Amino acid sequence: MQNFDFLGDDGLVDALLMEAADLMQDFISYGRAGSIDLLGLPLSASCLAALEARLGQGEVAATVSISGESQTRETAIHGLWWTRHADETGRVVALLIEVAAVPEILRADREDMARGLRRLRGLTNFRLARPAS
Repeated sequence: MQNFDFLGDDGLVDALLMEAADLMQDFISYGRAGSIDLLGLPLSASCLAALEARLGQGEVAATVSISGESQTRETAIHGLWWTRHADETGRVVALLIEVAAVPEILRADREDMARGLRRLRGLTNFRLARPAS
């Protein structure tokens, strides 16, 4: 693993912001979502705080509770998300900057949706004949 201490917090934050800009350009041009794994980098707490401060707070936030707690929130940059995944004990297992229209953790799985459809149909008080699928 490379050591980036020589850059200092400002240099690291600038490098991460440039990488995020490249990911965003890729998403705008080709529709490819991307992410930066912050836990995989040698970042100090002050560097993470500086990055978070420079990205700002957006309008959307969500918490998902599956095998621990995942939190995602949009930064002040539309389409740029700050995502944190923790395990059942609360230990952070992933800290990401994601570039996407919607963060991956919020996307509905088709199999989950199919189960939801069956449940939704079961909520009615009457039964209609449905064409076979």
